[in-house]
Amino acid sequence: MKLEQIIDALILDIYPLMPSTGSWPFTMLNINRHELSGMELHPQFFASSGLLVLKRTDFNEESMIDYVLGSKEYGTLLPAQKHMLLERYRKMINSPQELEDWADKITNLAIGLIIQSTLLKGLQFSPIETDLSVLDARMGFNTKNLSAYKLFDVYQIDPSFLASSKKNH
Repeated sequence: MKLEQIIDALILDIYPLMPSTGSWPFTMLNINRHELSGMELHPQFFASSGLLVLKRTDFNEESMIDYVLGSKEYGTLLPAQKHMLLERYRKMINSPQELEDWADKITNLAIGLIIQSTLLKGLQFSPIETDLSVLDARMGFNTKNLSAYKLFDVYQIDPSFLASSKKNH
């Protein structure tokens, strides 16, 4: 399987692991190394493809409520409890900054899940530091209500590392 296909499969693998099937404040995509040419990257990007995590700039309170409605927790509650859960989320978000903080937590949860899935496949994502606004402009993400959030290179892990970590569990 090509690296691009593995990354695409990893992105799909997190769907059932997420707490909700509702609207997410992020998306993830496979990015080709050539799309990063000319950018200052630290450390240097080596793989043919990597992972780009993007935040939705149009994610709002309505989107958050959709997330709650699609959550596994919401699906297990009685009607009165469902109403209380929705009210708790509505009250939790008192400002755009609080909504942004909540969205960051959900996005980082997804990043953690995909990193864990990656390790199980014998790969590791490594964060790449760069001016992501350059990537936004180059790729036209702002016209798609997206903003680059994190960029990851991918490395193959020594299989002996995986074998020893499985023995320790």
